Amino acid sequence: MTALTPNRRHRLFAGAALLVSALLPLGAAAQQAECKNPRKAAGTMTESFYRGIEQATKLMSENKFDDAISRLAKIAESGSEYEKAVANYNLGFAYNSKNDIGNAIKAFRKALDANALPQVQHDSLMFNTGQLYVINKQVDEGIRTLERFMAESCAPPNADAHIFLASAYTDRKRFRDALAQVDVAISKAKQPKESWLQLKLGINYELKDYPACAQTLIQLIGMAPAKPDYWKQLSSMFFEMKEDAESVAVLALAERQGFVEKPTEIKNLYNIYMLIEVPLKAGNLLQTAMDAKKIPADEDNLNSLANAWINARETEKAEATLKRLAAMSDKGEYYYKLGAMYGDEERWKDSKEMLERALQKGGLKKTGEAWMRLGLAAHNLKDTRAAVNALNKAQNYDETRRQASEWLRFISSETAPVTPAESAAGEPAPSAG
Repeated sequence: MTALTPNRRHRLFAGAALLVSALLPLGAAAQQAECKNPRKAAGTMTESFYRGIEQATKLMSENKFDDAISRLAKIAESGSEYEKAVANYNLGFAYNSKNDIGNAIKAFRKALDANALPQVQHDSLMFNTGQLYVINKQVDEGIRTLERFMAESCAPPNADAHIFLASAYTDRKRFRDALAQVDVAISKAKQPKESWLQLKLGINYELKDYPACAQTLIQLIGMAPAKPDYWKQLSSMFFEMKEDAESVAVLALAERQGFVEKPTEIKNLYNIYMLIEVPLKAGNLLQTAMDAKKIPADEDNLNSLANAWINARETEKAEATLKRLAAMSDKGEYYYKLGAMYGDEERWKDSKEMLERALQKGGLKKTGEAWMRLGLAAHNLKDTRAAVNALNKAQNYDETRRQASEWLRFISSETAPVTPAESAAGEPAPSAG
């Protein structure tokens, strides 16, 4: 029996290595060993053993995996530890090629446990075995194997290896360990992959590190500016961090690029505008969305629009919207808002008319406030009887009882006969607020 020369032995492993590409990217396996004392093959192969492996490899290249497995399983039962390791190395790839992961792992483990393979093949096999454990839902065993690969690999593991381990850590909720591996991968790459940054984003979110999420999203936007989800997520992160101005600025930029299209997204931007007290932008946003039929002009959306116009002091727009709402609603709430707005502008006649309609229609959230405002409107119109009547009604509500009583005393003092001394002293009108 002749032993294989080093050149022929290299050809054997090169053939097997073609099957590695069916798995995920290799770490050190794709590189030359850089150890001072790398592992060497613990023996040689006989000519007959080599020919058996060569025939099995040919069967695999013809997709005759069962035949290859049968041949390799027999070969692996005898020979030196090195020959058994080589046979199991190839047997594992045969099983993996037909998606029999459980048996592929068993064969690879036998090849590793023999501790007889040269360095590059040993490192390659360790990494691929770790991958297969994870794919086979044996995540903890996969992590242990991958950690051993990281510690023992002769050449520095590449970025993809760190990402794979990070994914396994993430599966086991070991988020800080996962983050460390992602950061190493990014540091090793000239240009990190988008999927790596997505993984980092998910890990930081699990750790509730919102500033780190924001930084990662900024990188993702730089890498893929046309993806609307990144803009919306960045806005959400700023909102979580109580940085409302930044949140609305990002979402507004997204809106300008046409990324804010869904009704929920439009209302979200509206709410942020209102929260940071820029109601004019909130109103313009909703009005534009309604005109473009992106959101329906229903009662809820029109009410939001009216609130924006009122807060922005856009009286004409608020008036038109509230009249539209009042016509479609069976409640007097919108007439009340009109009356309150007119009263704030000292349009007393209009205010009185709208408040009377509101009270007649009913269903008000602040009935006491409506009577109180009606009393003030009547008083300013010099209709004392109507003012007193309305203020008496306002006294029946806890929220307006005290203020209504003060106004009644004031009106009473205005209409009662006074002495010269009382006239000189005068009694100031109660606050209307």
